[in-house]
Amino acid sequence: MRVLFEPEAAVELAEATAYFAYQSTQAADGFLADVAAAKLLLLQVPRAGWPLRGNFRRLLLKTFPYQLIYRAVEEDIRIYAVAHLKRKPGYWRKRLRR
Repeated sequence: MRVLFEPEAAVELAEATAYFAYQSTQAADGFLADVAAAKLLLLQVPRAGWPLRGNFRRLLLKTFPYQLIYRAVEEDIRIYAVAHLKRKPGYWRKRLRR
């Protein structure tokens, strides 16, 4: 099983990492470690997050105010959004309709 970021989610991950790197390298490293821990959890327990509509789920990061919107698809876990909890709530919902 693998964790794959859809293109829009990969951009969000890069943008969030760049934002934290602008603050400090420790913040960026911490953010990436938080994402890595979430990915590891999803590999171990694909249904770890809260259910959303359809087969989509939501997993909160432990330290940073972000969530991963994902779905287990066959042998992969596909992440559709790396979304801040307070900025533009729900903007990613349109991605779930595709």
